[in-house]
Amino acid sequence: MRVGREQHHEELREWVRGGAEGGGGCLTVEGEPGAGRTAFVREALAQAAALGCRVRYAAADALAVDLPLRAVLDCVHPAGPARAAVVGLLREAEAATEPGGALLAAMDLLTARVEEWCAQRPLLLVLDDAHWADAASLLLWRRLAGTAAAGRLPLMLAATRRPLPRRPGAERLCAAVGGRTVRLEPLTAAESAELVRDLVGAPPGPRLREAAEQAGGNPRLLRELLAQWSGLVRVEAGCAELSVPVAELPPPPASLGRGLDWLSGPARTTLRHAALLGPAFTAHELALVQARPARELLADLEEPLLAGLLEDTGDLLRFRHPALRRVLSAETPGALRGALHQDAARAFSEAGLDPARTAGQLVRAGRLSPWAVRWLADAAPALIAAAPGAAAELLERAIAQGDPREPRTREALEEQLADAALMLRRPESAGLLEALRARTTDPDRRAAVDFKLVSALMIQGDMARSLDVTERALAEEFPSAAWRLRLEACRVLALADLHRAAEAFALAGPLVARARRLADPLCAAEAHHALSYALFHLGRGRDSLHQVAEGIVCARRSPAANDMRLLLLANRAEGHMRFDEPEIVAAALREARELAAATGSTGRLVVTEARLAEFHYRLGDWDEALSAVARACGLPVSDGWLPVVVHGLRALVLGHRGEREAAQAELAGLPDDAFATPGARRYASHVQLARALLAERDGRPADALRALRPGPADGAEAAEDLVSYERPWVLSEIVRLALESGESGTAREAVAACGRIAAALPDHPGPALALLRCRGLFAQDPELLAEAVLLGERGGWPLMLGHTLEDLAVARAWHGDLARSRSALTRAVAAYEDLGARWDVARADARLRSLGVRRGSRSARRRPANGWEALTPAELKVALLVAQGRSNPEIASALFLSRRTVQTHVSHILAKLQVRSRAAVAAQAAARASGAPGP
Repeated sequence: MRVGREQHHEELREWVRGGAEGGGGCLTVEGEPGAGRTAFVREALAQAAALGCRVRYAAADALAVDLPLRAVLDCVHPAGPARAAVVGLLREAEAATEPGGALLAAMDLLTARVEEWCAQRPLLLVLDDAHWADAASLLLWRRLAGTAAAGRLPLMLAATRRPLPRRPGAERLCAAVGGRTVRLEPLTAAESAELVRDLVGAPPGPRLREAAEQAGGNPRLLRELLAQWSGLVRVEAGCAELSVPVAELPPPPASLGRGLDWLSGPARTTLRHAALLGPAFTAHELALVQARPARELLADLEEPLLAGLLEDTGDLLRFRHPALRRVLSAETPGALRGALHQDAARAFSEAGLDPARTAGQLVRAGRLSPWAVRWLADAAPALIAAAPGAAAELLERAIAQGDPREPRTREALEEQLADAALMLRRPESAGLLEALRARTTDPDRRAAVDFKLVSALMIQGDMARSLDVTERALAEEFPSAAWRLRLEACRVLALADLHRAAEAFALAGPLVARARRLADPLCAAEAHHALSYALFHLGRGRDSLHQVAEGIVCARRSPAANDMRLLLLANRAEGHMRFDEPEIVAAALREARELAAATGSTGRLVVTEARLAEFHYRLGDWDEALSAVARACGLPVSDGWLPVVVHGLRALVLGHRGEREAAQAELAGLPDDAFATPGARRYASHVQLARALLAERDGRPADALRALRPGPADGAEAAEDLVSYERPWVLSEIVRLALESGESGTAREAVAACGRIAAALPDHPGPALALLRCRGLFAQDPELLAEAVLLGERGGWPLMLGHTLEDLAVARAWHGDLARSRSALTRAVAAYEDLGARWDVARADARLRSLGVRRGSRSARRRPANGWEALTPAELKVALLVAQGRSNPEIASALFLSRRTVQTHVSHILAKLQVRSRAAVAAQAAARASGAPGP
């Protein structure tokens, strides 16, 4: 199994070649059960035999651990007269009062045979599962290792071992052997996907990749799971995908549990209890379940921690193999599991743990006990804020099994369920709130329900109905001035979204003054939000952002305004992204993400992650964009636009990277009704661009062009909707494809549409850049396209810059300026290569090749291997921050990257600059800035 082990295999081949040339040496291969230790050393056996070496192999046996020399004897003499001679000495030693002499004689016989073989040709001895080897075998192995290390014999010794069992004598002897040690680490997610591809014959789709994570990077476990799922894997269009959602996969086979038989009884029992707590847990929670002090857990947890079954993440212990956790949980009978979950929930509640942890146990417990229903009624508000998904599931269960004799409890639970559904942004939240309003008589309370109902309708994109509900609510009398102002702010939002921006603006201005008089931070924040939205729809972007900033200041004054603060921060990030101001965008998203996590605002967190994904995509940090999309996808919300964002952005990145089958699988994963709501259609540009990219790649330009046109369901204004900020760039792609397809009329219409959007947003650089590109493409005007390149360079969005440079190269070639065309093409390809956009490189080369322009030899355009010119744009940004003395966590925060990504960049920077310290990077940066030669 070579996946993920290429470097190790190369080192192994080098080691064997050296031994075959008479070098000798020792090798120890370590890894968890199923990591591939045996396959690894069998490759060494095959290579050594092919090079003319004598090879011998044996595996130590747990049942023979007390039989002296059994492991080495099986390796050197598996059969024959020589084995009989050694066995005779061992029997003599067993019968003797002082067995040392006979045992040493047996060792000498084995050593003599090894020396005899080495005198003839190099020898490779492999001892598999050395953790089970007897003490005498390990002692002899150590003696042979000393001979091999000294170079006195052409002898290679390779042993494999796993972390457990830990036998003190064996540990010391293995450590004394010395030589090389190879640790077979768990496969990464990418390596697991590669192994899946090798086993099923096609790259895995999103579902299959997600399911493969259950193996925790263990190759054998992954093979066994794939064997179980074989009937559920379909290979279509070059992609392997599960025919059912991951949640509907059958439970892992109980046979996987046999791989844990080496665990001691107490350790396995403790793991079974831990498995009931979920994928991750604290030592305190496990102690509560087992009703004993935490200090007593240490001995039972030592084995699973050493074996890598559990990971210590600092605050939590986490199961590394989700499939094994499910097997361990299933070992407890179902009825008993439910009772244990109920007991754990009660213990957690009485200990004052986070309500989300208590709810996690009740979700798995089945029918709720009377105590559980009472706890839920009391804890629901806090639980909805922290874990709305679990809250909704438990509330639905409690209502379904509720006591008809307690109508008040049922009504309270139904109201809380409506709040949970709204937090989860579920479509049914509107119906629940309508029903709740119908039985609410208190005027202020009904106004509050109306406000929630309007929010639910706006989340669904139904602005017309939300305006109707708002007008109905405002027509009623209720004492609260705050609720009236907040509902009037909702009316402004609805009017602006319904293309009545002037009317909305007229109503919004007075709201800010009234909110100031109320001295209510939440009302003030909502009034500024309403005014900012009206200004945005009037095309006054800077004025809109000023009101957003004022609203954030107001919202920071009160925790009650946290939700509005999160919304305003998301709007601030989106607004400044439109003005190409990434530092402000990063700061807003950072604040939003921290606040959403701290307050448990799942709905706002998913919006933040989606904005973050878009931000990283535009910056060219595509791996970070995919990570943000994965985080958004993992949150328990039901926004209709989320699948469009998730599948669209993934497909677009994969398409640009040349991974055609995986991109097609992402698009195929879109639900049939993906674009049913206005909100989903608003985020359609990535899906459109991905579909067009794949069609163009397949040689279907007409289909590519069709994919970018708005559909009939999009409405008359869809092509020029100011909210769809990506639309101008889509229009520029329509111009390019239409001209290449000979549809000049379509191209002319797209240029005009882009011009209208740019005129409506005169201070936004994005539409201006798209319009320059549209006009430059339509006229094949190098001057216009060169101006677009300058604007693209200021914007800092590398993919747009690459496209514009590519278009400039084409235009110059059309005008016969081949030298400058080649220069623009080279810059475009450099931008694409930094992104990993292999398809764009191929398209650019093909477009210019037909015009007689080629980039020349690859060596001429390859990035230097060392020095500052060798750094990618992402590495350069990190290097400059390192030079400022920033730590990795500070850099991660400033650039919105993971710490692991920053560490990888720093490692690459040190290697490329050929320095060993961050101080040396700073010195080179200072010298470079001053123009002096660096060290």
